Amino acid sequence: MKKFIYCSLILIFISTISFAQTATDFTTDNCDGISHNLFNTLDSGNVIVIAWVMPCGSCQYFGSRAYDAVQSFNESHPGIIEFYLTDDYANTTCSSVSDWGNANDMGNHIAFSSEEISMSDYGVDGMPKVVVLGGNTHEVLYNKNNGNISEEGVKAAISTALTLSLPETSNKLKSLAIFPNPSKGLIS
Repeated sequence: MKKFIYCSLILIFISTISFAQTATDFTTDNCDGISHNLFNTLDSGNVIVIAWVMPCGSCQYFGSRAYDAVQSFNESHPGIIEFYLTDDYANTTCSSVSDWGNANDMGNHIAFSSEEISMSDYGVDGMPKVVVLGGNTHEVLYNKNNGNISEEGVKAAISTALTLSLPETSNKLKSLAIFPNPSKGLIS
């Protein structure tokens, strides 16, 4: 029985690792003509929330759940979490995407209409689609479509991403030293 439990735990661990998704890098201009490179932004400690929209009325409700989650971190983590409002298939003008975001109370967004940011890189297409990306390993921490998008789910993913995006913490851990090594119980 113990062997069965042990083997099961190993299989669960391996499947968890093998199904972990990594973001797809891109370099593209936003609707204001400013260039963005996803991996550079994540490597600098930022968290990215991408919401693909048509834009349409039904996209507003669930897209705004993701937007509200991002805004809830503005005071505690200013400038760290970025909300990318992205046209689903890059067939809507930048001004339409940005105007739609503003009209639907999502004013603090970075608008894109670029084929470089493809929702197909994150599994099944569907409107809206929201992913949360973080850490210098470029992890996908949240990936939901349509009615499966929840503000609490996005918040939880952002919180996790913030723990992965603390470069000063990882640098401190690299320089951690314990003396004496080996120890007989008392360490510094």
